[in-house]
Amino acid sequence: MKKFAYSFILIFTTLLLSSCGKTSVTIDERTYEPNIVINGYLYPEKPVSNIQITRNFPIGTTIDKNQIALSEASVNLTDIETNIVYELTYNPNTFAYEYIKEDLEIDYGKSYRLDISANIDNSDLQASSTTTVPEKGLEIDRENSIFGDLFYRETDETGKLITPQVAYKQSENSAFYLLSISALNADIHTFIYENPFGLDINDVLEEDGKIENFQYRVRWTRPENQNGGFSIMEISWFQIWFYGPYRLVLYAGDENFYHFYNTHRNVQNIDGNLHEPIFHIDGDGIGVFGSAVIDTLSLNILKK
Repeated sequence: MKKFAYSFILIFTTLLLSSCGKTSVTIDERTYEPNIVINGYLYPEKPVSNIQITRNFPIGTTIDKNQIALSEASVNLTDIETNIVYELTYNPNTFAYEYIKEDLEIDYGKSYRLDISANIDNSDLQASSTTTVPEKGLEIDRENSIFGDLFYRETDETGKLITPQVAYKQSENSAFYLLSISALNADIHTFIYENPFGLDINDVLEEDGKIENFQYRVRWTRPENQNGGFSIMEISWFQIWFYGPYRLVLYAGDENFYHFYNTHRNVQNIDGNLHEPIFHIDGDGIGVFGSAVIDTLSLNILKK
């Protein structure tokens, strides 16, 4: 096992270490190794922005939030096809890197390499990662999707539940499809108390992470083939916890995105052995640098 299990990683998703049986792990500062932490994605026809370059810390460290972002790092993006290098600039308002000129457009099917150099704890570190953007093709088929205004757990004339669904055309060579389901007006006043689990707002607020655990949901699937085609992803009513508008974002993600998403929480095997997520990062780095094609849809849940 690499250094990951011994470092406290600051990244957009919390990495969870679970225990199995009597397995225990002794962690102390002697096993700490500094790392560049990458959290960034490219989207075709979108500006390069919000490329978060941060650092890890030893377990037990009192963290100064002003020291998390590596604001003095050298961050460059290379178009593999043309070998043109684009220097990214740190934005103190977003605490992330972006490209501020207009001569770069991320394109479908092309590969890009992110190179970072930074000094952490008096150590000069370097990390790099390459992503290949999925091909053009992802498109939500609105004619065959079930979206828009729906009553909560609405039924048809036979009494069968009408399930929200997103029908879509696939992008070639994408590694997986992820659907983000976000309640835009989630609060105690819009919570669905008529849910089949009998949960009320007190149950929700007692959960770790509070209301966000119910506000944001995801579904994902592997492509049915690598050459495009149509597919449908249903949204279970068990994933709907608030009345009001929802934003549905469908991602056709690359391999880096897929591997990180599906391994970042599962760092312990059933036998107790620990392992690190799949990062696709060379050098002194951990995290994710991926890409995706996206399309969006709206859903609005009404109260009967």
